[in-house]
Order: sequence, then structure tokens, then C-alpha cells
Amino acid sequence: MRIGRRRLVAAGAGLLLVVVLAVAAIALVRWRAAGESRAIAPPAGATTPPGYERDVADRATLIARGLRNERGEATVRTYAMPAGSPWLQSRQLVATQLDHWEQVGDCADNPAATIVECAWREPTRWWPREVRLTMMRLDPGTFVIVGSGVGD
Repeated sequence: MRIGRRRLVAAGAGLLLVVVLAVAAIALVRWRAAGESRAIAPPAGATTPPGYERDVADRATLIARGLRNERGEATVRTYAMPAGSPWLQSRQLVATQLDHWEQVGDCADNPAATIVECAWREPTRWWPREVRLTMMRLDPGTFVIVGSGVGD
């Protein structure tokens, strides 16, 4: 039995159409998923401060601008922590919520530093999301800033 040339071309075109539709569907699902920032639960003992230092507000604005892109605004939350809160506890809490996300840079604690930061990026090829954690050790207290950006 011989398959005609037209039938062979039609079968190839149909197969190509199915592949293109599958790739488009996957891209659409990923596009919509990357358009939402990741919700991160705050560390234990964290409270939302009613009025906080200007330095903390400025740092939160810098994080929001750094995570903003053409897909949308970042979600940035600031929390007051009990004095002497450990960096490792906050970092571990965020890292466990981002299972299998790639850590960006060094997240080691420097007790002498006023600002300690860490970031994670979603391990996807298309529109990866990013989460940043910043701890600010100021004289009146300790503050944690958690920023989550939509995929770029």
C-alpha cells in the first residue's frame, strides 16, 4: 500500500500543527503563572510596624524597583522583628517556602553588617520569578523586608 504525496504532506502538517499548539499551550500556562508574585509567610515573631524608619522604607522602595518589570509590580512587605533575631532563621523560613528555587549569590550572615540580603530565582527558562530577603539591623530594632517579583 502506497501513501500518496498529498496525504504524507497533510499528515506532516497536522503533526506540526499539534506540536505548535502544544508549545503554545505550555507557554500560555507559564506566562500566566509567572504573572503572579510568590506569597511568602513572614518569619516567626514578625509584626507589621505602624511607623518605621525612613531607611527601611527607602530600602523597600529599592527592592520594589529592582523586582519591577514590564510584567508588573513587585509585592514587597516589611516586618519588625524582635531585637537580636537571627538571620539564619529568617533565611531558612523563606528558603523552605521556595523549594527547588536557585539561590542567587552568597547568603552568609555578617553580624557586623547593617544590611544582609539573599535572593532566590525560580528555575524556569521562561519568565522566572525572583524573591529577595533583606534584614536591616538598626538601632531601634531589626526589620525584615521580603520582596517577590513577577516573572520577567
